[in-house]
Amino acid sequence: MKKLLIPILAAAIIGAGCGAYCYVNLGTSSAERVSSDSEDAVYVMAVSAITGYGTGFGTIETYSGQVEVQETLSITLDSGRTLAECFVEEGDTVIEGQKLFSYDTQDEEEELAQAQLDIEQDELEIEQLEKQITATEKLQASYTDEDDKMNAYLNILGYQNDIKSKEFDIQKNELEIASLQETIDSAVVTAEMSGTVQSIHSPDSSENSGSSSGSVYMTILSNEGYRVRGTINELNLGDIEEGMAVILRSRVHSSIRWTGVITEIQTEPEETDSYSSYESAETVSYSFYVELDDDEGMTLGQHVTIEIDNGQDETKDGLWLNESYLIQEDDHYYVWLANSSNVMEKHEVTVGDYDEDLYEYEILDGLDADDYIAPLQDTITEGNPVIYYAASATADGVQDAVSYEALEFVYEE
Repeated sequence: MKKLLIPILAAAIIGAGCGAYCYVNLGTSSAERVSSDSEDAVYVMAVSAITGYGTGFGTIETYSGQVEVQETLSITLDSGRTLAECFVEEGDTVIEGQKLFSYDTQDEEEELAQAQLDIEQDELEIEQLEKQITATEKLQASYTDEDDKMNAYLNILGYQNDIKSKEFDIQKNELEIASLQETIDSAVVTAEMSGTVQSIHSPDSSENSGSSSGSVYMTILSNEGYRVRGTINELNLGDIEEGMAVILRSRVHSSIRWTGVITEIQTEPEETDSYSSYESAETVSYSFYVELDDDEGMTLGQHVTIEIDNGQDETKDGLWLNESYLIQEDDHYYVWLANSSNVMEKHEVTVGDYDEDLYEYEILDGLDADDYIAPLQDTITEGNPVIYYAASATADGVQDAVSYEALEFVYEE
């Protein structure tokens, strides 16, 4: 999904302070560029600033991100089991399948031995009952008195019922033995992935009070590299999709960049300190995860900005302008241009190729980098006076994004 962001220069910026843009007037050497104070004045910006990929007003939405390990393994203690021995220490590097710790199995081993003895005893008793049945059947065959035959028959039924009861007890003990054996076999806990042991908590600590199920006893961090967890405001959640390519930049040095792909978007909201140019305190944020093409130079916990990769870092020859600045009438294209008289003029330009990813037209003729234009607005008419604006603030500090003679510029926080 791609989103076309139309730049809008609002008058409210003047009252709130310059922010990323500042109202400018020129000195006497360039008196032809003079901003109007008329209520119907139109805000214009230099073409060089608008086409600077990210220095234009609101052209790129950024999201906050933080570097974390690819995977974290949290191991909990089983309820009702007692820790016997731990085989690793914090900071140890472990491999998949390596022993981490074990549980005490003395009680289970005693119960298993008793269950085995009970089975053996039941089997001996069944053997004796079967012998009694055989002997009684012989006696029954020798009896001539019907009462004696009936008594023998009832005795045989009793022996058979006793055998069934013993067989049932054997089945119960066999199930118990299987369960106990499984518990004993799982007494040694091994690493499910390779990594570094980040933390080990005491079974009696607050983190593992009572060794209850669900308490984290040991945490292992994967050694397979980093990923980035980003946060996005609910208002912008529809702007990202799994599989989208992104650009990540250092919050300290924006020239340092990485690339990656969005691999997961969580559906449960969470409270975050995320930054987004559209974010407000009245909305919630969601986490999404970026798999990096290369994490060289990243550090665990580092803060970065995330942008959807729409080709904004590509260098293209010539002048390219977003279509939100262009008026199309039949086969002709126009822009709202601030002319030498400091009023708006519907000015024709010649366009070339069209970039479908960035919604940009190549401008072949009729517009220069130092011209001033405005985005399309229904309220603009030819002859409207103008107010000149200059992009200024960047992630690395303050810089002039437009260059013209005798510019008087003041940056305010």
